[in-house]
Amino acid sequence: MTETSVQRLVGVPRPPRSRNRVVGERAPEPPQVSRRRGWTDPLWLGVVATLVAAIGSWVPSKWNDEAATQTAALRSLPHLWQMMQNIDAVHGTYYFVMHFWIGAFGTSNFALRVPSMIAVGIACAGVAVLGNKLGGRRLAIVAGLVFLMLPRVTWMGIEARSLAFTAAVAVWLTILLLRAIERRTIGWWAFYGGLATIGVLLNIYMALLVIAHGVTLVLARKRLTRSRQLLVGWGISAAGAALLSLPVDRLSLTQSGQLPFGPLTLTGTLNTLLFAQYFSGATPTVGRGVPVPPTSLWATAVIVVAALGWLLIVAPMIWRRFRPVAPKRMPVSALAILVPWVVLPTALVLIYSAVAHPMYSGRYFAFTTPAVALLMGATITRLRLPWLRVATIVALAALVLPIYVAQRGPTAKNGTDWQQAAAIIQARAKPGQDIYYGPARPGVKVTMHKISQAYPEVLSSLHDITLKQSAVQHAAIWGTAWPLSHAKAELQATPILWAVLEHPGFASPASTTQERYIESQGLHLVHIWRGSETDVLEFSR
Repeated sequence: MTETSVQRLVGVPRPPRSRNRVVGERAPEPPQVSRRRGWTDPLWLGVVATLVAAIGSWVPSKWNDEAATQTAALRSLPHLWQMMQNIDAVHGTYYFVMHFWIGAFGTSNFALRVPSMIAVGIACAGVAVLGNKLGGRRLAIVAGLVFLMLPRVTWMGIEARSLAFTAAVAVWLTILLLRAIERRTIGWWAFYGGLATIGVLLNIYMALLVIAHGVTLVLARKRLTRSRQLLVGWGISAAGAALLSLPVDRLSLTQSGQLPFGPLTLTGTLNTLLFAQYFSGATPTVGRGVPVPPTSLWATAVIVVAALGWLLIVAPMIWRRFRPVAPKRMPVSALAILVPWVVLPTALVLIYSAVAHPMYSGRYFAFTTPAVALLMGATITRLRLPWLRVATIVALAALVLPIYVAQRGPTAKNGTDWQQAAAIIQARAKPGQDIYYGPARPGVKVTMHKISQAYPEVLSSLHDITLKQSAVQHAAIWGTAWPLSHAKAELQATPILWAVLEHPGFASPASTTQERYIESQGLHLVHIWRGSETDVLEFSR
């Protein structure tokens, strides 16, 4: 950060204002300085955001969703398209991008997550650009700093999914909306429609942001000249985006029943909305919820950060003094842009989930994090005392630190310990030995074979005794398996058997039905490793 940036942030006195200048209006700057600041602030904030996300990103084990990304992106493009006909069409565009990335850089924990780190940096740069438009340079810097500290952002920056991409598209799509409003040319509306198409292809929930932009135009119609013309331009762009993304959207809607959304409960919804959606990202526990009352330092930090964060978010909506003071040339108020962006997508999905089919998951609203950061930044920048502004930022950084550290632990991805389990097998097993993957959940057909799709370089040399179809053969994310009893002959002949069993959400059992069946075939347990949700057992005859 430059010396001038620090001075502006902490409130070092500037030259006296003209008596005729509106309170809150920025002092004019030389054109050459303004142009330089127009790209330097977004640049350094984007770089810092990428670096913050990158630190410790290689430590957490890959988990279920990242294994899905890897197994989908590793297959050939024809096989990927064949899979999308059956499942996960909603993520197909992201898988397509990752297909080429993995081909170039591999599937290590770090390599798989780098695109998300870069996307977080691009999103943070966009927050700075948009903040400068809505309230000036101080808002740009403060909102950028808030964005790169938000736990949802620091989590999605190390998540090999499309979430960080949607945040980047969302903020730059909003910038394009403002440019289209200012310039009123077909070209800018075409750019807007093109980027909206990419956003919806990345995640169908992004269509809700396009709707929120329409609401923004309606709210700002009194401040806009030829508002009907702008609504027509937006409508044509939105319709074009819907038409271009229609093939994938239709597939996604037919596959919505395959999404793992449980029933919408009051306590679960409140936990996700108040904490996980912005202020925890994902918990480092199998329980996937913030315990209330808290039982750990990170959980305590989440609750405190959420209380502070929601206060900063709602302050501009309630008190005029905390609203950003936009330049006079700005045709749309900050609240008309930010409030629909934050409120409308979540509200619509919650209503649909309550009356029709559960579709609410906090992680899918990562694209609203730029607006949340800007609302929080607006409150901070409008605090009258310079030391209070600095203290708020420092306090926020100190409070999110335990959450940040928890997100980068070995089992930070919802308690997943697959990397550790794979390391145990790699250290003790020999190529060609037999392995059995137990059910991933009680009563489901998917097995722990998915751990071999997260770490194939470790486990592909072992023989899966119950594998029926591979994921590629099944044209799905995961393969299929025979019951353990189907491998009775192999169990009776094998000298060494490895077993990978999962026990999510409860203590590792002393023995299981599978373990007892294996032992009934003449094998006995010689070694066991118990992780947070995975057990690795070695049997010998």
